Formats: sequence, C-alpha cells, structure tokens
Amino acid sequence: LEFRRVLFRSGYLVPNDLSNIKYNLSPGVGRFFSFELDLLKKNIPSYMCDASVDSIPPELDGCVFIKKNIGSISKKDQISINNWVESINLEKHQNLMLQMDIEGMEYETILSLSEKNLNYFRIIIIEFHNLREIKNKFFFKIVVSTFEKLLENFIICHIHPNNSCGVNYISDVAIPNAIEVSFIRKDRVKKKIYTENFPHFLDQPSVKDLKDISLPKVWFS
Repeated sequence: LEFRRVLFRSGYLVPNDLSNIKYNLSPGVGRFFSFELDLLKKNIPSYMCDASVDSIPPELDGCVFIKKNIGSISKKDQISINNWVESINLEKHQNLMLQMDIEGMEYETILSLSEKNLNYFRIIIIEFHNLREIKNKFFFKIVVSTFEKLLENFIICHIHPNNSCGVNYISDVAIPNAIEVSFIRKDRVKKKIYTENFPHFLDQPSVKDLKDISLPKVWFS
C-alpha cells in the first residue's frame, strides 16, 4: 500500500488512492488549512467545520465552511456527523475522505455515525486523544467500541504518535497519549500486508521543534 504526504498540520500519511474522491470532510480545522489547500490542488475540495474559526481563507474558494463543531447530535453550535454527511450529494462511484481532529469528541462522533454514512468514506484519518485515560474501564470500553466499529469495514494502514502529547506507561506498556491513525476501506485493498517498518520513511514529527515519538513495538508486532 503506497502513501503520499499531503501537506498537513500534523503527522498524517494518506493512502495514495485519491481518484474519484469527491470531497474531503475536515471537522476541527483550527487555524491551519495546508491539508485542505493541498487537496484542493488535487481537485478535492473540502467541507470544513469548526465553531472556534470565523472563516476560511480566500485561497479555499470552492470549499464549504460552517462555523459549528461536529458531534453526535445537532444543537446550537454543533452539527451531527450524520446530518453533515447527508447534506452532501454523491454519485455512486464517488467517495468521501474524512480527516478528523476534534480533541476527544472523535469517539462519540464515530460511534454515532450510521453504517451507510460511514461507508461513503474511502479514507479516514483521525487523531485519537486522551489515551492516557485508557486505564479507566469505562473509557477503555468506548475506545474499543470505536475501533471495533471502524475495523468492520476498514483496515489500519498507518499509525503515528503525536509527539506533542507524550507517552504514558500502563503495566510497562507504552501508550502514546495521542495517535494519528490512517484507515482505508477494505474493498480498496487486495490483501492485508502487515509491516514492522515504523516509522515509515515519509513520517515526520507532528510538531517539528520537538523530538519525535516512535510507535511502540507492542502496537504492531
């Protein structure tokens, strides 16, 4: 499985399978838009949302922005992931891409996503937060349920620890506090190929001024 490094605000690697992806969805864009700008150069406009941002730059002409957060339900400053996906018109041969960095809301958002809407996505890239709390039995069940749901129809093709969040140890097991995970839908992969080549040669630190964190071996061997 080949990767490409789309310009980004973090350490994401994107599977090199972007043909016929109609739109990228970016909840939690923050103040940096290099990821969406680079996709736009590849004729993939983005739908973006973030209640903390007032607008997007003029260079993103052709993209759509709403000043709302994403979550499991719609309310004053938030739109549900299902309502958001269903607002987009797609033809049968077109797919979506999801790049999500929503500071801990990713678990409830993914768990609320309908199977139909989930399968519109060919590529999903999510930063998972707060993994230091995985020792909490309730949170552990939420994390497991989230990954079980995604792994029904997707495979993990890359993991990179966010080097700005550190590593905790639970019973001598190294747990990065935030990880950036790339998924690809199973029908796009002819066979599963597992690798122990971490970091990938395209990997780079999420925060360039800090020492990078290598993915602990227990996560893939």
